[in-house]
Amino acid sequence: MRIAVVSIGSFDTQYSDYHIMRDIILGLLERGHEVNLIQKQYLDLPQYPQQFDKYFGKQLQVHNIKFEKKAKADLKARYLADLSYYRQACKWMKKNKPDKVFLQSCNTAFFTVFYAKHILKCPLLYNEQDIFPENAYFAGILSESSMIYKVAHALQKYAYKNATALSTISDDMKSTIVTRYGIPEDKVQVIYNWGHEELKAHSEQDNVFLKKYPKKPGEFRVVYAGNLGKMQNVELILETAALMKDDADISFYIVGGGGVNEVQLKTFAKEKDLNNVTFVGMQPPEEVADLYAAADVNVIPLQKGLIYAALPSKTADCLIAGKPIITCIDDESAFAKLVRKYGIENAGTSRPEKLKQVILRLKGNSQKCNDAALWNDYFTKNKSVAAHCDAVEQMG
Repeated sequence: MRIAVVSIGSFDTQYSDYHIMRDIILGLLERGHEVNLIQKQYLDLPQYPQQFDKYFGKQLQVHNIKFEKKAKADLKARYLADLSYYRQACKWMKKNKPDKVFLQSCNTAFFTVFYAKHILKCPLLYNEQDIFPENAYFAGILSESSMIYKVAHALQKYAYKNATALSTISDDMKSTIVTRYGIPEDKVQVIYNWGHEELKAHSEQDNVFLKKYPKKPGEFRVVYAGNLGKMQNVELILETAALMKDDADISFYIVGGGGVNEVQLKTFAKEKDLNNVTFVGMQPPEEVADLYAAADVNVIPLQKGLIYAALPSKTADCLIAGKPIITCIDDESAFAKLVRKYGIENAGTSRPEKLKQVILRLKGNSQKCNDAALWNDYFTKNKSVAAHCDAVEQMG
């Protein structure tokens, strides 16, 4: 079977879903399918995962489309550039006639879905990783009455309705697709993302992150790693740090950058004289295992409502690290209820006092969390890759 895999990004860069796309493609190839990968090209000489080498010229064909990145703030330019990319991808598929299409989550999905259904006349699986415009609505960036929201919602609804099959990465996101877009429940399959299982953390003595930022004797380190944007709710962690200034042995590490709130967060920390907070820039992707293993607890926060439109990809990597996690999401969400079954506490989205209490409890006893069981039941690569491959084979 010839399967066209249309990527939102490029293997030229270690983007957040790099390993997801790599492992799905390898899963399809290992099952004997022919894969036509369509991706953006940022570099003069395209880069690929080493694992692809043995399939080139046999089962794997790649079509690179030259793409120039646009400024994050220029939403119109980014949208038009993406639309042009998917238009070229569809023209290429028309020539090569795939039997099925796997489309990675994107804001212009309607175009590829329309093309697959009416021009290519072949089944398409749409894998939703981040629901737009619902994420912007829940974050307070867009209102339901705004024209941007209405148009984006209508286009996304078209994509969901006309894709042959849908998959998404959490039960909360499935609920949003079903209730806010009117999609039948049995059309949407939940397949959780997995982490970078190939990256193993070094011992504490050889841990790369700890060599850069050594621990003091008796230090209990709370880590957040990721974007510093409006949706991530990192303010909650800083407000908690302000409540814990007198807890001399507890430190907070904010690892990441590039978000619209970075300056605001650093200003807040400076004004509150948060000497217990250390800001660290983005770390190399290959050091992610050491980063999470260097923590005594990893915190995963989101703005109120965001859990219904996204699930942070860092969740699986935090679980792999074997260190306790604290979620800061809506209490009534399906994911909050799920983690509680495994002894993992949810501190909510707006209660720094609650987060403080949870940190102190974990400092006293981190053994009650069953993070390994949660990872094994929902976030392992083999199970999720097999589910994606099954979904592609079975549709249509």
